[in-house]
Amino acid sequence: MPISLIITVGLTLVILAVAAGLTARSHSARPLVRGIGLAAIPVGYYLVGFTDLTINGVVSLIDWLQRTVFTNVTAWGIGLLVGGIAIFALGALLPRRSRPAVEEGKAPAKPAAPPRPAARPVEAGPAARPGTPATPPPAAKPTGKPAQQKGLDAEDAEIEALLRKRGIM
Repeated sequence: MPISLIITVGLTLVILAVAAGLTARSHSARPLVRGIGLAAIPVGYYLVGFTDLTINGVVSLIDWLQRTVFTNVTAWGIGLLVGGIAIFALGALLPRRSRPAVEEGKAPAKPAAPPRPAARPVEAGPAARPGTPATPPPAAKPTGKPAQQKGLDAEDAEIEALLRKRGIM
């Protein structure tokens, strides 16, 4: 019996056993269905021939490691390889910025507003004239932003005003 078949059967049985345990614990069919799907992957991997290819690759890697002389250049190469992978993984884990960085002295770029849909015409009446918009323009809302205080930027002044309004400060 080839080693690739033994690995495939063993991996498939482990996946099915875990799926059965999760199904018994959760009393739901979802883990069982997902487990059957996962168990089909190693079987398909074997039938396509990728299991033999993977085993040959691992054996070749072990052979290469056995015949490679460990020198300073090899140590640097391994260090750079591992360090590069670690930095790449760290970069993937960093949070994304929610807003673009504002350069000093420049106002932040505001995103373009989506186009407004065309207004529906108002029914004909004594006050309706052609060319008059269907809806009146919105009234200017007061922003409620406090006047900028000395030494504070607009955002800090707004936060301070909110804290004062609520009696916290």
